[in-house]
Formats: sequence, C-alpha cells, structure tokens
Amino acid sequence: MRALRLPLLLPLAALLLAACASARPPAPRSTPGAPAPSAAVERFLQLAAEKDYAEMGYIFGTEKGAVMYRDPPGQVERRMYGIANVLQNEGYTIRGEEPIPGRMGSAVRVTAQLRQGNRRPDVPFVVVRGPDSRWFLEQVGLEAVTSPTPARQ
Repeated sequence: MRALRLPLLLPLAALLLAACASARPPAPRSTPGAPAPSAAVERFLQLAAEKDYAEMGYIFGTEKGAVMYRDPPGQVERRMYGIANVLQNEGYTIRGEEPIPGRMGSAVRVTAQLRQGNRRPDVPFVVVRGPDSRWFLEQVGLEAVTSPTPARQ
C-alpha cells in the first residue's frame, strides 16, 4: 500500500513546490525605492507609463520597504495596474515637496501635476523614507484624478 502512495504524492509535492516558487517576486531591475522623494514619484510615473506593474511594486511601499517583498506578486501587479490606469497622462510636472507635520524627516508630500487632455490635476503623493535611506510611495491621491470636480487649468 505504501508503494502506491509515494507515486501519487510526488506529483502533488512537485505542484506545491512550483506554486511556492511562482509566488516569489521577480527580481527588481534596480535598487528598490528611489534616492529622493521626487525621484520616487518620477520613477513611479515612468513605470506606470511603461505598464511595468511589477517594477512599480518596488517603488510603492512603506518605511519597511517595497510592497513587492510583502504581498503576493500577482496581487501587487493588479493593484499597480489599477493605479497606473488612473494616472495615465500625456506628461507631468513635479510641483514641489513639503514635509508632513508629525513625520518630519521620514515622510514628504510630493505634488505632481498631470496633463490629461485638457485637465491638469495636482496629484499628491506621500513618500516615506525606508531601508537604506531609499524613498517609497506610501499613498497616491487618486481622488485628485477621479473627482468629477474640474481640475485647475
């Protein structure tokens, strides 16, 4: 009876190992995060335009690091796909950085003005300092783009 179980368990074990291996995130093309807050926003917007959702997951994160290391890669890519679709633009301008009260030195609000046809929404990004003094996008103010209120020209 034992001889019959072993052949049945081997394919199951191989399937489980393959599933675990595919759950690992792909290796990032460059160091996760960015060297400065504005650079994190610029890189994120570039990757969104390129539709590189996996790499966006290495810029999006918290003070603990990239979300790609924390969450299942497929889930991260789906979230980044949604964000990238909302942030579609013909160009952008970084309008400035400001410290966030109560989080001085560890979080900055970066505002980027997107060009979306005749709309020019100012989108706030909260960027946080993470491991190795790299900066990660913690929040994106998507309501600035999705709001029915006309944006400033």
